[in-house]
Amino acid sequence: MLFILFGVPALLWLLAQHLVATGSWSSRSDLVAMLLRPDDGTVLMAFLLLVATVVWLVLALSILAEIVAVLGRQPTRRIDLPGFRLGRTIAAALVATIVGTGPALAATPAAMVVSVSAVADEFLQLPDAGPLHVVAPRDTLWQIAESALGDPLRWREIFDLNVGRPQPDGSTLTEASSLAVGWELRLPADARDVVRVEPGDTLSALAADHLGDPGRASDLFEANRGVVQAGGPGLSDPDLLRPGWLLTIPPGLDTVEPRQTEIVPPSSGTVAPGPTAPVSPSPPVPTPAPTSSPDQPDQPDQRNSESDEDVVTPVAVVAVSAIVLGGLATALRVRRRRQQRFRPARHRIAVPTDGGGRAEWLVSQAPTDLTSVFLDAALRSLTFHKWTDTTPSLRYVVLDRGQATLALAAATAPPAPFLGVDGDTWELDGEADLPLPVSEAGGYCAPFPVLVSVATDGERALLVDLEQDVVTRVTGDRVRGAALMRHVVAELATARWAEDVEVLIVGFGHELVALDPERLRSVESLAHAIDEVELRSSANRDAVARMGVDSVRDGRLRGVAADSWLPLVLIADVDPSESDRRRLRSLTPSGVVVVVADDADYGAELYIDADARLGAIHLDDGPWRACDLSESVGAQLASVLGATDQPAEPVQPAPVFESWAEGMDEDGGLPGLASLPVEPQAEDDETPAAVDEEAVRRLRIVDHQDPHLDDDLAAWNNDDTRPPVPMIAVLGEPTVRAPGLAPQARPSWFVEVLVYLSLHPAGVTSEKALTDLWPDGRRVNTATVRHAFYGARRWAGRGWGGDAAAAFVSDMQTDSTYRLRGHLLDWDLFRRLRKRGQARYAAGHGGAVEDYEAALALIRGPVLSSLRPGGYAWLNNHDQRHDLQIPGYIVDAAHELVDIALADGDTVRARRAAERARAVDIDVAFDQPLTDLMRIAHAEDNRAELELHAALLLDARGFEVPEELAPESFAVLNALLPAGPRRARP
Repeated sequence: MLFILFGVPALLWLLAQHLVATGSWSSRSDLVAMLLRPDDGTVLMAFLLLVATVVWLVLALSILAEIVAVLGRQPTRRIDLPGFRLGRTIAAALVATIVGTGPALAATPAAMVVSVSAVADEFLQLPDAGPLHVVAPRDTLWQIAESALGDPLRWREIFDLNVGRPQPDGSTLTEASSLAVGWELRLPADARDVVRVEPGDTLSALAADHLGDPGRASDLFEANRGVVQAGGPGLSDPDLLRPGWLLTIPPGLDTVEPRQTEIVPPSSGTVAPGPTAPVSPSPPVPTPAPTSSPDQPDQPDQRNSESDEDVVTPVAVVAVSAIVLGGLATALRVRRRRQQRFRPARHRIAVPTDGGGRAEWLVSQAPTDLTSVFLDAALRSLTFHKWTDTTPSLRYVVLDRGQATLALAAATAPPAPFLGVDGDTWELDGEADLPLPVSEAGGYCAPFPVLVSVATDGERALLVDLEQDVVTRVTGDRVRGAALMRHVVAELATARWAEDVEVLIVGFGHELVALDPERLRSVESLAHAIDEVELRSSANRDAVARMGVDSVRDGRLRGVAADSWLPLVLIADVDPSESDRRRLRSLTPSGVVVVVADDADYGAELYIDADARLGAIHLDDGPWRACDLSESVGAQLASVLGATDQPAEPVQPAPVFESWAEGMDEDGGLPGLASLPVEPQAEDDETPAAVDEEAVRRLRIVDHQDPHLDDDLAAWNNDDTRPPVPMIAVLGEPTVRAPGLAPQARPSWFVEVLVYLSLHPAGVTSEKALTDLWPDGRRVNTATVRHAFYGARRWAGRGWGGDAAAAFVSDMQTDSTYRLRGHLLDWDLFRRLRKRGQARYAAGHGGAVEDYEAALALIRGPVLSSLRPGGYAWLNNHDQRHDLQIPGYIVDAAHELVDIALADGDTVRARRAAERARAVDIDVAFDQPLTDLMRIAHAEDNRAELELHAALLLDARGFEVPEELAPESFAVLNALLPAGPRRARP
C-alpha cells in the first residue's frame, strides 16, 4: 500500500520529466503541430500518463479515506464521483488485509459467561446499538429507517452499524449488496418497534400479536393517537385503521433481563456464537439458552425458511422451467376468468401478496416456450395415426433450439411429421406441418402425460418419460434431489400434457398443492400412498386385459377408452422401509409412476451430485444440470394461483385525499347502497312526488363535496393537447396530456412514471419508486430515480394551484415524497360521476342518467391495455391491481345504467351501456354484459338475438349446459330461456 501511495507517484513524476525533456511543449503552436503530425509515441505516452495519474489519484484518496475511517472508528465517508466506488472497494480490501495481519487476541482459557439472548458476536458490544430488525420482504434501509427511526435519511446509521456484520446465511452487508430476507440488522439505540397495518387488522388483534394481550389495544391506541400518517391524519378512532399506517408498539409491561448462561469455549480457543432472536417488529420473547449439556440438542432456527417464503427474486423465477412458467401463465388466465365470473357486484377479487404479485409479473414476462407447445401438439397427433404394429414407447426427449430428438425404447417406424434417424430415434422439426393444429391440441389425449424435464445444458432441455421405468430413485445430494422432485411436482401440476395426472406428495412440497389442488394431493405416509398406487395399478391391469390392448400407453395411442388410463404419480422425499421397498419392486407398468429418494438398488436412478450435475442416465454428452425448484420460489408460484381460490371481498372505503372521495367506496359507489331502485321516473321531473328526504340530503352533501365536477369534466373533454393541468388516462391504453414539453426520447417510459404517480396519490419515496419501477433486479442509483422524476416533472409542467412557478410533480426539496398534484385522472372522474349519479338517482334527480353515460364515455378500451413491454410491474403490488379490479367496477356501473334504462323502457340507452361494458371485457371474462344484452333482447322481443347472446355466453365458458354458469347468470338465462338456447347440431 505504501508503494501505491508513494512509489507510483514517484514513477509517474519521472515519466513526466522524461516526456517534458524529449518533447516540444514550449508553445501552443508546438503542441498543435505535435497533435497534427504522425505520432511517434509521445502523444500516446502523454495520454497514458494522464490516465494513470487520474487512477492513482482516485485510489490514493480512497485509501486515505479508508485509513482515516479505521483509525477514527468511524464509517468511511462516501465520495459520490465517478470511479470512486471501485476505488473505495479496492482500498477497503487493502486496508482490511493490513489490519487483519495484526496480532490476534488470545481467548480466555477459563469458562466465561456469555449472554446469548441477542447476537453473540463482537457486534454485541457496539455502544450505540439498539434492537435487532429482521429483514422482511421488500424491506430497504430507507424504509427501515423511516419506520423505526422516524427519518428515512438516517438509513446510513443502520448501514454503518451493520456493514461487514455476519448474517445468518453467512453473507455480509456491503456497499454492493442488497438486503436478504431473514437478515438481522442492528438498529440505533433510539429505534422504535413499529408494525404496518394490513387489510383486516384491528387494534385488538395487533395487541394480541405484538403485546401478547388483546386487552392492551387501548395502550396501542394511546401510543399512536394523533400521529400523522402517510396520506393525511392519523389514528383518531380506535375502530378505524387504514392499511399502510405505521403504528408504534408500546413497550411491554415488564422488562425481561437477558438470561446469562455459562458457555465453556471449545479447545480451539474460539467461542461459538449462540442463536439469535429477533427483536423487531415484535418485542423480544425470552427463550432457553443452549448449553453444552448433551441431553439438550440445539434446535434448528426456522426463521429463515419461513421468511424466505415471502420473497422471490427475478433470477429465481427466470430459472424455473419454461414448461412450468408456461403452464402457470395459462392456468392463471383460466382461474382469473373464473374469479371475474363469480365476483358479486360491489366486490373486489382476491389477489396475491406483493411477493406473489412480483412472481406473477416475472411469470408473465417469461418468453413463451413454443418448442414444448409444439411438442405437445405433435405427440397428441400420434393418436391420429392408425397403428398396425407396435406403438412407440418413449424413453426421453431432448429439446434444442426449436427441434426435438425422441429416443424410443424399441425401434418403431415414425409417422409424419416425425423423421427416423435410426430405428429407435426420431426427430421433429419445429417448422413441420402437424396433422393436429396447435390451438386444438388440448381436445385430444396426451399419450405421454408424465413426460417431465429433469436437466438442462445451455439451451437444451432433457425430458424423461417417468412411465417407462415405473419406479425412479433420486440419489446423491439429498437437498438437490428434493429440489428436483419439487420441480417435477410443479411441472406435473402445470404442464399442458399432464392435465389428467393425479400426483401424491409425501414428505415435502405441501406448499405446491395450491398450484392445482385437483392434480396434487399431500398424503401423510408413504405406506398409505403405496396403497393407492397398488389399487390403481390393479384396476389398470384389469382394464388392459378387458380392452384387449398391450399396455396403458398402447390404449392411449390407439384411442381405446382414453379416459380409462389416467396416470397416478407418487413422489416421496422420505426414507422407505424394507416393506415399502418390497411393494415398490413389485410394481409393473400399468399407468402408475413412483419417484422416491432412496439409495437401494431397484428401478431407474437419477443421480445428482452436490454441484447439481445429473449423472449420465441416458446421454453421454453434457454436462447436464439438474432442474430444481426451491421451497421459497415454489411457495411464491403457488401463492399466485392460491389467491384465485379465495372468495371476493366487499369493496372498501376510498382513501380520502380529496374532498370528493369522502363518503365513497373505492369503486365510486355510495356505501351501503347495494343496488339502485328501478322504478321508472319522469325525465323532466327532478323532484318526484314521493321524495326521499334522506336521499335528497345525501345528494346535497355529494354536491358540496365535489363542486367542480362539471368543470373538470368539461376540461377533460376539451381536446387541447397542452391542457392547463396534467390529464392522465388509464381507462384504455395509458396516455398523458400535460402543459409541459412532451419528451422526445422514451415517451412511453415517462407515461408510466406519470401514471404511477397518479395512482399513488399519497406520494412515493425514492426507495419505493426504485423498487417498483425497476423490478428486474438491475441496480440503479438515486441519480437514475431523480432523472425519471425530473423528466416526468418537466412533462407535467407548472401551474399547480394557480402558481405559475409551482410544478405539478413535487421534488424532495419541497416534499418528503414524489407526488403528482392538481391533475385529472379519468378513473377519478369515472368514480366521481358514478357517485353523483347514484346519489341523483336515489334522490329522483333527472341528471342521474347523464352522469352514468358521461362516466361510461370515458372508457376507450380495456383498462391499462397495450402496456410498455417489461413495464408496469408495480401493477402487481396487492394494492395496485387496477387492471384486475377496475373492469369489474365498470361492469357494475354499466349494469346499474342498464337497470335504470330498462325500467324507463329505453332499450337503446341500455344497449349502449352494455356495449360499453363489453369494451373493457374483450376476453369475455364477465357474464354481466352478455346477460344484460339478453335482457335487452328479451325486452325488445328479439328471440334470435337473445339466443345468440346465450350461445355466446356458453361458448365463451366452454359449457354445454346452462347449469355450469355462475348462479346469477344461470338465473337470468333460466328465466329468459327455460329450455336453454337452441344449439346447432354438428
